[in-house]
Amino acid sequence: MTTNNLEDSDARLQLCADRVIWRLVGEEVVGLETLRSEYLAVNRSGVELWQALANGASQAELVRLLMERWQLDEERATRDARAFLSQLADRELLEPAQQ
Repeated sequence: MTTNNLEDSDARLQLCADRVIWRLVGEEVVGLETLRSEYLAVNRSGVELWQALANGASQAELVRLLMERWQLDEERATRDARAFLSQLADRELLEPAQQ
């Protein structure tokens, strides 16, 4: 999935289970990107987005999550959610969520 596929904020996305192995360690996600054999680390706010994507979530849902949990305004939450999704899409770690 490319960043061009992220335009629909209501489209449900999920992590590609065959491309990343991950665990929650303390308050961080530690993952292994299997195609590149690179380790990934996700900070506290990203952990909640990551876990939501593990179960399938839309960009709009991630924005609401950031607004509620971290008291961000909608503009900042949207910018942060898009940046997070773009990074994952650039690494080809997202796919359409299974229904």
